[in-house]
Amino acid sequence: MVITTLIVGFGYAAKTFHVPFLQAMDEFSIAGVVSSDPAKVQSVLPQARVFSALDEALASGEFDLVVITTPNHLHAQQAELSLRAGCHVLVEKPFTLSSDSALELVELAATLGKKLCVFHNRRFDGDFLTLRQLLSEQAVGQVKRLESRFDRFRPVPRKRWRENAGPGSGIFWDLGPHLLDQALQLFGMPDKVSATIGILRDGGEADDAFEVTLHYPGFTVLTGSSPFEAGPTLRFALQGTNGSYRKYHLDPQEDQLKAGVDFADTVWAQTPTAQHGVLYGDEGQQTVQTLAGGYTVFYQQLADALKPGSKAALPADASSVTDVIRLIEIARLASEQQQTLTVNAALN
Repeated sequence: MVITTLIVGFGYAAKTFHVPFLQAMDEFSIAGVVSSDPAKVQSVLPQARVFSALDEALASGEFDLVVITTPNHLHAQQAELSLRAGCHVLVEKPFTLSSDSALELVELAATLGKKLCVFHNRRFDGDFLTLRQLLSEQAVGQVKRLESRFDRFRPVPRKRWRENAGPGSGIFWDLGPHLLDQALQLFGMPDKVSATIGILRDGGEADDAFEVTLHYPGFTVLTGSSPFEAGPTLRFALQGTNGSYRKYHLDPQEDQLKAGVDFADTVWAQTPTAQHGVLYGDEGQQTVQTLAGGYTVFYQQLADALKPGSKAALPADASSVTDVIRLIEIARLASEQQQTLTVNAALN
């Protein structure tokens, strides 16, 4: 079965993170794109039919899968329309802008018998897979502290929807879902949350920095992002009773996608040797080879799950992402109140 696919939106996310995989895999066929710029689409996908609106595309009844890559505030509405039109859905993060709408969409998908997946591709970053393996091996003993960061050097705001004032804009809606989802994948919901989310850059309209601490029994997870990190990015710092692990630099797959690296190339998804992390303990230190990343695995798992009658799991089922949206809501409230909030109380 070939999965006839419609892409909604044709900006950076669509062209960088989705088109390369959809084109490379025999299981998918990009048959349509919803875009206001047909020329841009046809320069990349000359075979695809271009629609000016999602409802027009859905009315054609041509599609098995809808891939939503539009601005964040449109995700929930467009996912609902696509599900009701009888399509499976892959939606960019953030899945929705409220936990209520997230739960409603999960229920709708279940009722309609359709698959609803969220593009949490960073569950398949090589550094995260390595960290998860180290935790499973108890390489640092009992965990006491994990720092997870996604810093950049972007000291001047740019005029684009992600950085302009508006619903769903700002760095916390952009990178927060990734960092919080990874924490939830490792440890589940925390007991308490404290946060500072704000604007550091002159002339900034939307939040461009955040520091969110997740409090678990006996340990903490610190997540954060700054637009003023010009040096090597600290990605993970794991500390425990038997040692610590530090990993700098971001996973290479996004840069490789931008550079057009072929998936068959031996360097694809491989972290350069100089960027591997280091495990420290009483007996010295050792370099830990970073596992290969798996964005291709994400799409293969998606394809497997969409086969008729398949019981294969989605790579990021929407039901596993609702807690991410709730955690974002709690963190925003904690930042506004400048208080540490108890999760169970905030959920009620």
